[in-house]
This record gives sequence, C-alpha cells and structure tokens, in this order.
Amino acid sequence: MRLKGAVVVITGASSGIGEAAALAFARRRANLVLGARRVDALNAVAQKCRDKGAPEVTVRRLDVSQRVEARAFVAAALRDHERIDVLVNNAGLGWMGRMHEMPEDKIDELIATNVKGVIATTQAAMPSMVQRRRGVIINVASVLGFRAAPYSAVYSATKHAVVGFSHALRGELSGTGVKVCVVYPASTETGFFAETEAPIGPQYPAWWVANAMAEPVFGGLLDHALGEARRMKSPHVGASPPPADERA
Repeated sequence: MRLKGAVVVITGASSGIGEAAALAFARRRANLVLGARRVDALNAVAQKCRDKGAPEVTVRRLDVSQRVEARAFVAAALRDHERIDVLVNNAGLGWMGRMHEMPEDKIDELIATNVKGVIATTQAAMPSMVQRRRGVIINVASVLGFRAAPYSAVYSATKHAVVGFSHALRGELSGTGVKVCVVYPASTETGFFAETEAPIGPQYPAWWVANAMAEPVFGGLLDHALGEARRMKSPHVGASPPPADERA
C-alpha cells in the first residue's frame, strides 16, 4: 500500500507504541487521525507528527472501552476523510498480580479496552473498507497472545482474544482486498510497565515495533484457506448483505 497521502487511524496514540507508530506513518507522509484518553500528550504527539511530515493530523479524545466513543471516533475519521486506509488498534491496558487479588473493576476494564475496544473500532471501519475493496487493519497483540505469563492471567487472556479475533477475521476478509495484520511485541520500552512490574528479559524500543507496522504485510495463507473453505461449505455466511434501502 502506498502510504503517502493515506489515511491512518491510530488508537492509544499518546505514548509508547502508538506514538512511535504515528511518527513512523508521519515520516511516510500519511494523514493521521490520533485517539487517546490523554489529550495533552496526544497534542504533543500530533505536533511531532506534523514536524515529521504528516500533511494532516487530527486529534480526538478517545476511550475505546466505551463502545459509543470507539464507534464515534471511527465515524468522525470517515466523515472528515471519506475513507480509512489503515486502522491501528493499539490502545491497551495491563495489570500484574495474583489472579485472586485482581479487582473486578480492573478485570472489566481490561476486557473492555483490550478486546471490546478492538472489536468496536474494527466493526465501525470494516464496511467502508470492504466497499472500497482495500484497507489494512493492524491489531497490536503481544507475545503473551500465544504464550501466557503467570501473574498476567487476564491480560494474557485478552491478548489471546485479539490474536484469535484477528486470525478469524483475516480468513473472513480474504478476497475482499482488506488485510488484517497482528503485531506481537515482546517487552517494549514504554510507560506500560510503570503500571505493572518490571519486565522479564530484554526490552525493545517502541520505534522498532512501529516500523514493522508501517511496512506492507499480507494475510496468512492458512487463514485465507480457512475462509475459502467456510464460504464453500456455507455460502450464505460469506454473502454480502443487500444495501440498506433494499432490506426488509
């Protein structure tokens, strides 16, 4: 995909991997729509992106754990730009400790942010992408998405969910022109661990992860094959719905 002039929407863009991703796309002259809860930090990132060459940068306060906000964020990007070329689902929270001591509100918060937020923004962006037969959805998971870690049970579970969601969606969208990518960062040098505990093993810079997002990535052959098999077995599953004005 040609990134110069592309419309790139990023959640959790106020710091860490989200900030690094915004800067990486800015250097490639993409137009950016950035969302996060911390507006002051987000505005600072936006200015850095303009300095790096992004033609247009829009900032919106966003809490992806709130479904209405997540869908409105995507709707505003479509209203302003009439398309989304790349959606980066990066917003996420962590918690570390003994499972039986984890507060219920933290469990709900992690699931709402890390899983439901990804689903909400993706659902909102997909129809436009499918209609245009082009677009890329990048979901930031974690190495814990395929190898869970003790004392991070719920966080690991949410990242497993993101991985499963992404692979299933990749197969579902095969042949539509819309690509789904998953990023599996290990311990990254961000403020994430300030809210948990010190990481085990080496840490990687956020820019290294971000640069992987800004390169073209294509869907896996296995996911494509599974999607084709499911459509052949149940043709009605993959059928496109009629236009809204033709539905009963």
